[in-house]
Amino acid sequence: MNPVVTISGGGIIGNYISLRLNQSSIESVVIEKSKNKISANKNIRTVTLNPYSKKLLDDVGIKIPYAKIKKINVFDGEGKGSIDFSSDEINEENLSFVVYFNDLEEALKKNVLKTTFFETEIKNFKENNNGKCEITLSNDKPINSIFLAGCDGRNSNVAKLASLKSVTSNYEQTAITFTASANLKNPYTAYQIFSERGIFAIMPLPSSTDQSFYTIVWSVDNMQIEEQSIEDFIKENISYFEKKLKANIKVNSDILSFSLSNHHFENYVTGSLVLIGDAAHSIHPLAGQGINLGFADADAFCEEITNAYQAKINIDKHLVLKRYEIRRKNMNLLMLKSMDFFVNLFKSNNLYIKLLRNFGLSRVNKTQFLKKFFINHASGKNKI
Repeated sequence: MNPVVTISGGGIIGNYISLRLNQSSIESVVIEKSKNKISANKNIRTVTLNPYSKKLLDDVGIKIPYAKIKKINVFDGEGKGSIDFSSDEINEENLSFVVYFNDLEEALKKNVLKTTFFETEIKNFKENNNGKCEITLSNDKPINSIFLAGCDGRNSNVAKLASLKSVTSNYEQTAITFTASANLKNPYTAYQIFSERGIFAIMPLPSSTDQSFYTIVWSVDNMQIEEQSIEDFIKENISYFEKKLKANIKVNSDILSFSLSNHHFENYVTGSLVLIGDAAHSIHPLAGQGINLGFADADAFCEEITNAYQAKINIDKHLVLKRYEIRRKNMNLLMLKSMDFFVNLFKSNNLYIKLLRNFGLSRVNKTQFLKKFFINHASGKNKI
């Protein structure tokens, strides 16, 4: 087997890359360690796509239900500082789109089933004298590929095989997510509240009949849930956010939770291997940008591969991968550092910092240039 690109990891980003390359007549295969089965989990977890990520999916024919977000209201629960973002400010119809994680994952997987090897993992790989990457699978079958794309998540198997070292940091926080019904007054609006009870975000859910259903992502410091269950913490603290939002909120799903940390690799590329998406970096979910960074990575990688093949010259794979790394590494690191700054800023109990952040939010809200800069970056318009 001699595909141009072998992809380690059949998740959202890996399957998107495979679908896009295959549609461009560039052969790829996906190596996925899990079984081929539909997720047994109910639709609870969501991801938020910016307009550019949604366009990438539209362009490859992925159609799934989504909820539109036209406005985002962000405010400090401990003060009066606030900032409002609107799609009108950047001449867009929408700021972002909320989709169910399972819907997106299944829609992409269905399109690449014929070129996916399930219950298989990459056992080792090495460069041969012909410039190919010799890959050995867990079933001992060989693959010769020009590129090996690591899309296998933050604990990337291929990154470990290549002995790449990541820089990691633990936020000492837990993300809690669930769906809820709420009687919020403004349709197509997402809210984010920074408070001593955590970072609370509530966004509309995809629904064709009822706009009263929402997804909640709530990041809390671990010490706040050390002596009580997450369910009890929610019961005791959700009324605080109901008062802030002037709405009733009723949990109507199971509650999911996961620990929060970040990581990034100083090098995305070594030999034929390239790390993409969560395999290369992960950030705090407070702005919902993790999946969008992954799609931006995937877009840049596919562009570089496709451009090289359309040029019909001898492919310099090291140049192709280095161009991808240059385009994406600094942008991803900037977003990681920015999220860390906001997390630390709103975790602080220092009175002067509280006053400063309230002033800062309100000041940015009055400065159209800064607002447009933030919105353009979050929407994916600042593309390299």
